[in-house]
Amino acid sequence: MKIKVIQTGSDGNCIKLTKNENSILIDCGYATNKKMQEHLSQEYFQAILITHEHTDHFSPWTGRIAIERNIPIYLHKRHYETEEIRKTKYLSYENKKERRTYKAQVINIEEEIPVNILNFKILPFVAYHDARKTLGYKFPEEKFALLTDCGFISKHIRKTLNDVETLALEFNYNPEMLVNSKRNIYNKLRTLGKFGHLNIEEAIKFVKKLPNLKTLITLHSSEEHCDLKELKKRLKNEFQNLTIYVSERENNQEITLKE
Repeated sequence: MKIKVIQTGSDGNCIKLTKNENSILIDCGYATNKKMQEHLSQEYFQAILITHEHTDHFSPWTGRIAIERNIPIYLHKRHYETEEIRKTKYLSYENKKERRTYKAQVINIEEEIPVNILNFKILPFVAYHDARKTLGYKFPEEKFALLTDCGFISKHIRKTLNDVETLALEFNYNPEMLVNSKRNIYNKLRTLGKFGHLNIEEAIKFVKKLPNLKTLITLHSSEEHCDLKELKKRLKNEFQNLTIYVSERENNQEITLKE
């Protein structure tokens, strides 16, 4: 399997997975069509899988590109069912010239119920963030998992991911940098909270408990509160036996996982 972190962070998230001839996106959160086209116009993919409904992961442009390419969006019903705007603007497109509304193909998924997307076998599991529903994804055949936007690591997450060999994991912020920043107190408390984001220290503690891990990919690092050079140095020192990829916030090279 191949992994390409196209964009990650508060400005938008989009990760491409490729297995043989099949490719899917995990999240497609873009603020503008221009940025989305810049990143995705030359990319081939056949489905989009959503982690949660925040706009840096799932935006109106997510539905637009799915409609244009005639591909399905896989998501939990709580990602859209309680908000009319998500049904009308995120999952449909009104062409005023044609006087016609186009709707995205929506396929509902549930946590802890395996789903097959093309040749990918996926287990959605619950993550903890201030969204209506946040999911991580495990790919048992590849012993790979992706977890982002998660305030804490639960016992269930530890158990679910105990056997993974490759993990794409949020390393969002350095606690000291966040506390000493100029952000307002409410934003700080949200990020630090149990349903905020995973800080570097907690992420490292979790990684140390994964006995079979071989490859680590970092995700969703804060531009203001995470120094990527320092993070790379820290992880290299902490995990000398791991292959480590510290993701830039966009335009990362494709990673090929060893079988």
